[in-house]
Amino acid sequence: MDIDFVSLHKILKDATRRKIVLHLSKRGQLTYMELMSLLEITNNGKFNYHLKVLGNLIEKEEDGKYRLTERGELASQLLQKFPEKTIEAKPLGIGDALLIGIAGFLLLAIPGSIILITGIFGVTFLISIYELLVPGAVMWWLTVRRAKSHDFYDLLKPPLTPLALVIAWLVLMLLLRVSFTPRSYGGSYVQPLMIGFLALGFFPFIGVIIAESLYRLSKRD
Repeated sequence: MDIDFVSLHKILKDATRRKIVLHLSKRGQLTYMELMSLLEITNNGKFNYHLKVLGNLIEKEEDGKYRLTERGELASQLLQKFPEKTIEAKPLGIGDALLIGIAGFLLLAIPGSIILITGIFGVTFLISIYELLVPGAVMWWLTVRRAKSHDFYDLLKPPLTPLALVIAWLVLMLLLRVSFTPRSYGGSYVQPLMIGFLALGFFPFIGVIIAESLYRLSKRD
């Protein structure tokens, strides 16, 4: 029997399809609903897609039950002989959290600093969207890459650094009695801008939560 291992790898690279093959290898035959129950899948469309991709690795009997074909049995043996390596999550260290947080702070602070220096406030809305999404998304990506974890306890460690730095910067500006706006805007704008800068410190938290929520939605069956 000729086997195209490249095609086989493409079919079995998905965790759901690997589980289908292994369940059928262990149980022999399973109905459509039994497979869905074992895999804890509720979306029929996605499940049907996985069955279609498995192609000639499985077949449906006259009684409606699915079983592995000869090729499917071979695929099962390969999966059992060469199991997928499990990547263990590890807690994000303080040093890593600080470095990731500083990177996020720079992404957060640079656009705002450019606005203050140049006095160009016309793009404030676009900059706000950027600061709400990009720094948090970058910190989320770096955290996941480093800790191999999607635990919010780890994901929300790095954003603490930008928040602390923003608060420290505001305190320093108050101590030095530095104006938060160009003089032409008047002192009445100082308090609202202080609140605005403080709100920026919480943007990375929102960005991280949005990024993780989108990731979890993409992984839902």
